[in-house]
Amino acid sequence: MQPSIAVLPFANLSNDPEEEYFSDGITEEIINVLSRVPGLQVAGRASSFTFKGSNEDLHSISEQLNVRHILKGSVASNGNQLLINAQLVNAAGGSVIWSEQYDRELDDIFDIQDEIALAILGAIKVELLGEEPAVTFKRYTNNKDAYQLYLRGRFYHNKFAGGDEYHKAIGYFESAIELDPTYAIAYAGIASCYLNMWFYRHMPAAKALPLMKEATAQALALDDEIAESYIALARMQMLYEWDFGSAANAFKKATDLNWNTAELHVQFALYWGLLGHASMAEKEIATALELEPFSLINNFYAGYVYWLSANFESAIAQGRKLTALEPNFWGGHMITGANLITLKDYPAAQEALETALEINYNGITLSACGALFGLSGEHESARDILTQMNALSKTQVVSNYDMGIVHATLGDTEIAVEYFQNAVSQHEPPMLFFKYIVRDWLSGTLHDVRYDMLVELIL
Repeated sequence: MQPSIAVLPFANLSNDPEEEYFSDGITEEIINVLSRVPGLQVAGRASSFTFKGSNEDLHSISEQLNVRHILKGSVASNGNQLLINAQLVNAAGGSVIWSEQYDRELDDIFDIQDEIALAILGAIKVELLGEEPAVTFKRYTNNKDAYQLYLRGRFYHNKFAGGDEYHKAIGYFESAIELDPTYAIAYAGIASCYLNMWFYRHMPAAKALPLMKEATAQALALDDEIAESYIALARMQMLYEWDFGSAANAFKKATDLNWNTAELHVQFALYWGLLGHASMAEKEIATALELEPFSLINNFYAGYVYWLSANFESAIAQGRKLTALEPNFWGGHMITGANLITLKDYPAAQEALETALEINYNGITLSACGALFGLSGEHESARDILTQMNALSKTQVVSNYDMGIVHATLGDTEIAVEYFQNAVSQHEPPMLFFKYIVRDWLSGTLHDVRYDMLVELIL
């Protein structure tokens, strides 16, 4: 079994629950430090944080995360004083390999994180790696106040929620940059926020994309040795520029810098899936899920990968797994419903998609419901969805694709083609998946040769 470790969220023992961002941030930074050690598999943040506040026994947690060792601890802060307890456990037998207490001033936070990581590696170096690894820890800033602001930004970024959380994250990242203008990874965080807001219809492309490009360029100009910056660059090149050659180079650079990043593998899986290389896509998604088995976004994209490869039963199973993992996340219901449409199980698809719509009322979920109604012959309901999308477009982003797919399933081919042409000209991300939409939803009497011609323009 490959050397492996999970870092469980450090408990916040401070009196102020608002300080939780700090204990979470310390945990995340230790994960980041350890993930750069060659030969050491580190469970990702999202999966480790699934067990935040859990009383589940460590052996069970280690089996679910597929790791042999677990680090747990606590953080208490009082003014400028910081007390950190850390304990490394062999999960199988429950024996404590190493433990330490750090009673320091907040100014020492960077040194403490490095000390903990080095102590962990020293404690398990023989068992895990066979020798003492040569490790240099990368510091992105030496300004503790900027660092705390960055941690707050990550706290909101990692919620993977709506536009409000992303805006909060950007505000904290920008405040961190004001204190340290060379804080490259904070720019990478801003780039990720804008890309996600654009991709998930929280912000118009005209506003989000220039800001995303600017932040990505700034991050790389300040420090071209940060994996997160290259992931942001690769996603922009793939999802907006549709430049898969440049995206491949950016993914490779990110891999060279930190192969242990689950987000890298899940985005690379999408890359291979869109190019039609199902085996490569499923290999990358398996790696991502091994690193982050409880990540919502990883399980969400796994459903996409199975759908792209026409493995509809696996896609539905993945959607249901995601729904069980987090019933209040719209993505699991969406993946399930969209694939049930393809299998023509319309009643079950409607139940799943209407649940997704209740959780996340936007163009993505509305258009899926509209397509369902169009394909199942409930044309009046489909046209009601079009009315809702037109109304929503006054205040939120509703893409050309969203409108086009509902018209297409209704047989309004001329209108649909015009919407799809506009979507291609604006490089709307759903059009990258259009080939597979045509395959699954727009075949038979709904097929039009112009849809094939649009596919040729994309990839």
